[in-house]
Amino acid sequence: MAKIASLATPEQWETQVVFQYFADHSGDAADIASDEAALVEDAARDIVSRETNEGQLSWATSQLDLFSLQSIRRDRLRKIENRPKVDADVIASDPMRSMEYPPAEEIAKAFSQEGLVGNLYKNYEPRVEQRDMSTSVRDAFASGDNLVVEAGTGVGKSMAYLVPLALTAQRNGITVGVATKTNALLDQLVFKEVPALAKALRASDPDAKPLTCAPLKGFSHYPCLRKIRSVVDDGAAMKEIQGKELSQAPAMAALLSFIEQTEYDDIDGLKLDYRLLPRKVITTSSQECLRRKCPFFGNLCFVHGARKRAEAADILVTNHSLLFCDMAADGGLLPPVRYWAVDEAHGAESEARRAFSIELDAGNILREARRVAADDARRNVFARAERRVVLNGAKEESETLFYTLTQKGKSAGEAYRQTAEAFCASLKGLLFFDTNRHGRGYEIVELWVNSDIRSSATFGDIVDKGVAMRESAEKLIAACQNLVAYLEDIENAAAIQREIAAMAIDLKEQVNAVQVILEDPNESYAYAATLCRKKDRVGEKLQGMPVNVGGKLNDTLYASTHSVVFASATLSVNGSFDGFTNAMGLGQGEFSPVKTCQLDSSYDFDKNMTVYVVADMPEPNEPSYMATLQKFLVEAHKAQQGSMLTLFTNRREMERCFDYVQPELKSDDLRLVCQKWGVSVKGLRDDFLADEHLSLFALKSFWEGFDAPGATLKGVVIPKLPFMKPTDPLSCERAERDDQAWRHYVLPAAVLEVKQAAGRLIRRADDTGALILADHRLVSKSYGKVFLNSLPSSNIKVLPAAQIVAELAATNRG
Repeated sequence: MAKIASLATPEQWETQVVFQYFADHSGDAADIASDEAALVEDAARDIVSRETNEGQLSWATSQLDLFSLQSIRRDRLRKIENRPKVDADVIASDPMRSMEYPPAEEIAKAFSQEGLVGNLYKNYEPRVEQRDMSTSVRDAFASGDNLVVEAGTGVGKSMAYLVPLALTAQRNGITVGVATKTNALLDQLVFKEVPALAKALRASDPDAKPLTCAPLKGFSHYPCLRKIRSVVDDGAAMKEIQGKELSQAPAMAALLSFIEQTEYDDIDGLKLDYRLLPRKVITTSSQECLRRKCPFFGNLCFVHGARKRAEAADILVTNHSLLFCDMAADGGLLPPVRYWAVDEAHGAESEARRAFSIELDAGNILREARRVAADDARRNVFARAERRVVLNGAKEESETLFYTLTQKGKSAGEAYRQTAEAFCASLKGLLFFDTNRHGRGYEIVELWVNSDIRSSATFGDIVDKGVAMRESAEKLIAACQNLVAYLEDIENAAAIQREIAAMAIDLKEQVNAVQVILEDPNESYAYAATLCRKKDRVGEKLQGMPVNVGGKLNDTLYASTHSVVFASATLSVNGSFDGFTNAMGLGQGEFSPVKTCQLDSSYDFDKNMTVYVVADMPEPNEPSYMATLQKFLVEAHKAQQGSMLTLFTNRREMERCFDYVQPELKSDDLRLVCQKWGVSVKGLRDDFLADEHLSLFALKSFWEGFDAPGATLKGVVIPKLPFMKPTDPLSCERAERDDQAWRHYVLPAAVLEVKQAAGRLIRRADDTGALILADHRLVSKSYGKVFLNSLPSSNIKVLPAAQIVAELAATNRG
């Protein structure tokens, strides 16, 4: 309280008086008034009175020197002890031990009305699909196979994989893992599903150890105490936000309170104003972390404490990003987990590809160049080293060596800056290959870097400048390494030493990227260039993406695990899992044997979801398409009387439709909103859920993960099938290698997206609604049947637009 009160004056932050009052009366809790208004008034009067008595320090002020983040953390964590579980690999390699799995009969019984899961819910109705999925997961663990499960909406996937995971973990004393795509499901597992299962297990066996669960995210999700201590020591500054002078004190107060009151929680749910206190200022990265040289390392640290907690838990819950980044980094980010359930697995391939990709980002490169060659001594890392490192008692030759090393760093940094700036500037030349460069296209352009571009003089110039940058980077790395080695034994130099070491690591990654993308391109990658048309803006990036991410997963994920279960409501296309298993490298190596399991939804989709295909809609490339679509959307919304979600694949088409449709609906008192630039996605979701009659035009972020049960969503419209752009670099590279690439990759991906969109409509057993597909290619092209056969409902009607509108109106009246 005293520290928070000291951050700002009452003039800078009115609430300061309240914290000061509590700090001054910390020993008089029983005497503090409970009425808030009276309390604030008393506090203000008390502060004014105290300020009139100059020179008289309050008790709280005299205690400020005792404030210590270490002490706060020790008090909070005093009774916590996290002992790591045994690695399942140790059990598997011990001839005297063997893994124990729950019998299939026990799993089946758990999903009966009187069983483990049956006792979780008041009106539990056993679902055969849920029981069969759980048994399949158990069998995969026991046989050492990987498993791909498609389980429709309402099956109860989470509990189906959690039961065999939890029982396997407890019986062997190991940690098992769940990886999910969205933070919403992660939180649901950690704070709802697993605690409920733990309670049921305790009830069934009061003498058993309680089931434990721990969430784990990346470094940037947790507060860094070392950085926060510096921020707090500097005090709360005043920041100009949208023309107003605001104090950092409220954000700092919230952060300090969070640190004192939590164990190892992440800050994602903490509503800090990051404009006042930027996230990068209060969090760290894997490379920045001082580890053992940090005074908070170990249990006090949020990041490493969370990892220790995860090592000691029965169930670790993380996200796809951290799971695949751990694979790309050869482990070290996560505890050794040998049994995984990867939920929402339809997004796993793209997340894995992102983790294994390499890139040369002009913005990042130029930021790195400024760190090593800035004129401002506060920004130049070598100049800061000279200012911060205190060489007490050092011999003259040692001190001379230190300044020699920093000067070499500055010289190497300046040389790197020059080559980096030249390289980044050269990337704009690739705009020559933009076929739409004379049109009014988007600001950002994406190019496939193919053999034609590589053979051009323009790309040759980029390669030459990239090689020059790589050579200067290698010299800078050597200078950094020499300085890091010198600082190893210097007291209080750990922070600047780690910063320089982290910079060397970044530069090594850059060197590798130059070699793979420019100098010696590897056939296992597809190469892309992202360019910005604006001359005064830096937005260029060269990227290498693994064409076959499954090969990477065979060498990492499957080689280091005993069994991985992939689960989602949308993994099969036309009844086949081949697209997913091939993409994920399953069944393609010694460590990736795979079984599949397809389970229908327990909901009655045929009864509750009507699929309409607009038979007389022009095809998207026909001139009359847009006008016909706009007219149909107006009539469909009026017939349905709102509560519709229209999912677009193109922002400009969405905005053109909105400009036409919204005024037409407004005249009928129907409200329509649109996901325009800068509009909060969360705000749109909240508004849609709050207003039962609101309709929404939206883009990619609403195709999946959007849950609007009941009457809030009565219809989903898909104007155009979500095929990848023909110019997508990965698709182009695949087409170059495979004559059937469109059917092998592009078509399945679009089918899964449509299935995801359809899944927005029926979220509960009693939900009903219409899925309207307004793309005539479903009727005119042979692949249309692949889409329709893959949908959860077989109640499909191919009708003219007018008849669809009439049926919607009749259903709405009924």
